[in-house]
Amino acid sequence: MEATETAYLPRVPVSTRILAAAHRLSLPSLLGFVLVAAVRALTLPRSLWEMDEFLFSGAIGRFEPLSHRPHPPGYPLTVGLGKLFSLVFPSHFVSLVALAVVSSLVGYWALVVAFRRIVGGTAGGPRAERVAVAGALLFQLSPVMLVQGTLPMSDPPALMFLALALAAAAILHDTGSIWAAAGLGAAASAAIGCRPQHALVVLPMLAVALWPVSWRRRGEALTAFTLVSVVWFAPLMSATGGPSGLLAYEMKQAAYVALHDATTSRGTSSRLELLTRFLAHPWGPKWLSLPVLLLAVVGAVVLVRRRRTAALPIAVLAVLQLAVCLVMMDPADGVRYALPAVLCVAFAAVVGSEAAARRLRVPAAAWVVPGLVLVGGGLYARPLLAARATTVSPPLQAALWAHRHLPAGAGILVQDDLAPHAHFMMRGFDLSPIDAGLQTYARRPHAPLWLYAEGESAWPGAMTFRWPESDAYGKLTRNHYRVVSLSPIPADARYQVVRGIQAFEPSMRDARWRWLNPDAILRIFPRDVQAVAVTLGLPALAPLESNTVIVSVNGKSIRTVELPRGTESRIELPVEPEGRSEIAFHSSRSFVPGGKDSRHLAVQLRGLQRLPR
Repeated sequence: MEATETAYLPRVPVSTRILAAAHRLSLPSLLGFVLVAAVRALTLPRSLWEMDEFLFSGAIGRFEPLSHRPHPPGYPLTVGLGKLFSLVFPSHFVSLVALAVVSSLVGYWALVVAFRRIVGGTAGGPRAERVAVAGALLFQLSPVMLVQGTLPMSDPPALMFLALALAAAAILHDTGSIWAAAGLGAAASAAIGCRPQHALVVLPMLAVALWPVSWRRRGEALTAFTLVSVVWFAPLMSATGGPSGLLAYEMKQAAYVALHDATTSRGTSSRLELLTRFLAHPWGPKWLSLPVLLLAVVGAVVLVRRRRTAALPIAVLAVLQLAVCLVMMDPADGVRYALPAVLCVAFAAVVGSEAAARRLRVPAAAWVVPGLVLVGGGLYARPLLAARATTVSPPLQAALWAHRHLPAGAGILVQDDLAPHAHFMMRGFDLSPIDAGLQTYARRPHAPLWLYAEGESAWPGAMTFRWPESDAYGKLTRNHYRVVSLSPIPADARYQVVRGIQAFEPSMRDARWRWLNPDAILRIFPRDVQAVAVTLGLPALAPLESNTVIVSVNGKSIRTVELPRGTESRIELPVEPEGRSEIAFHSSRSFVPGGKDSRHLAVQLRGLQRLPR
């Protein structure tokens, strides 16, 4: 019946359709598009920066999810789109940045269409146009999107497809079009293909969008969803070893999220602190975030009172994304994980701003708060954006310095968070994790060995590379990689841990002491020394009045040391001039710090010095 009715609809002349399309491309929406394009062009990153960027860039060259190219849960469609762009652009990094910029521009138009339809239906009008353009600009040029919108990661293309899904849902609500149904299903699947985590919110959003339409339109939407899903799901399954391999791969990631993101990473943060991180920090400082959030509440009330059922998909998206963030997402990545919710807040805030302007009978006042955020957010994020656009990232600065100043094959101890950076940018060096590298280079005490780590370093001769400190860096990023150091590791710090010796504290970059268990052994390879001096200490805060330590070399007791609390003692120990020597420490007492720290600690190893012949 529907096909027959459609066949007898009067044909619309091509000229009329062109004029209608031109009318929809209003001057405000065109100016908004130009503004988004100009801002993206001015804020392009000059180099790779975040850990995930290296993983995505590596995946463009070779898609191997099991080798973290990219990291779980795989992001197959992001990688596929990146591969397409790499056919045009000269590097994987540039290809992904170009994808991000195109995603922002397409996403802007999609949001204009979605917001106009949600507010004004098929009729539209100046008010709907004003809300649509202001809402799309408020999101695309929000402080968090100024930082995240050009990054070579999965968020920009995923947001583009979310915006396209919202636009298709709004059109489907108003017209019941077959193309809107198919577009909704395809865009929803593509959003999940770019960021599989979005399945938790996109599937409920899709269900709500399809609820009021006919079964035929639901079938068309689900068919499109299925076809697009096959396109991105099949390569992921193949790359992970089939159904069983894919299940094991995703279950491992789910276990990690449950242990780290949903538990460990949150520490003692309260619900209010988590809510602030996910909901307020994307908008920057309080003087920007509070007006936006207050207007978003007003806008939500207005939409409820107007009973705009077309707003239900975006409402479901906002509520569920915020809930997922609060329950299971890592707060360090909070502003990025909250981007779908930020999109919804931007729309509601503009609806609230427009309602307030109508109450004041000054329609132009609807632009005041969005304008304040656009200008204020740009100034707020400027220190970070300027550094990123004009200089390479600190991890890359350190890598370039290493290539210029260190001999080929020099040893590099790599902090875990910098492992992707090192493997991507420090080819030609002997790379190893910190503990494994220290064990290996204990046999080569005078070979060049450097530590590649985040933060300032206290090692003598360390080189530090940085971007300027700013409040925006702390709020709008993971707050990593702003300061990176390369530190030479001296021979005195190179010995093998046999057992009972804890990590350097307070950190490897500031190696002041290592706690010893009651029974601890280290192994050194003396080469050109005849003795070593070991310094032991018992800090003033230790819950022990004193401790007695028997120090042995190669099984032979050399000295017994009594350490009162708050003191330290330096002991010279003879060692074999060739081969290896094992130094053992047996303490009479120990304590457990308590809380989550269940270690049995005795005394501190505060230094080991090789004494030349």
